[in-house]
Order: sequence, then C-alpha cells, then structure tokens
Amino acid sequence: MNRQTRHFYEFGFFRLDPAKRVLSMDGKPLPLTAKVFDTLLVLVERRGQLVEKDELMKLLWPDSFVEEANLTQNVSLFGSC
Repeated sequence: MNRQTRHFYEFGFFRLDPAKRVLSMDGKPLPLTAKVFDTLLVLVERRGQLVEKDELMKLLWPDSFVEEANLTQNVSLFGSC
C-alpha cells in the first residue's frame, strides 16, 4: 500500500494546496496565475522569516532576468483575492 501524505497550509479562511496548486477561500478555488501561486507558496513556506527581494526573485525566476515590477505585481495580486 503506497499512501502519500498530502500537505497543505491553512490560514484564516484560506487553504493553500501545493500538490494541486490551488488556493481556496471558504472551499472555493481562487484564480491565480502560476507565478502568483509560486510567490505565495514561497512566502507561506518561509512564514516568520525575512525573504529578501533578491532571493525571492532568484527563487521565482531562476534562469531569467525580470524587472522588479513583476514581483511587485505578483504580490499586489494577493490583495485582490
């Protein structure tokens, strides 16, 4: 028998499921782009820790050059959830 344990994060009315790549609020899935989901996941996984902007950008865009505005845009989208 091969049972996998599913891990997810709950905070307030939200549930973040990394395996399914879904953020839900009160059981209803919220539409997030892949990169916004990745941004949220990094921040949730490192809760309680300071994540420097440069480190976050390297984690989210490891092989690309992107403007800091992309990170700002991804974080600002959390407020629209």
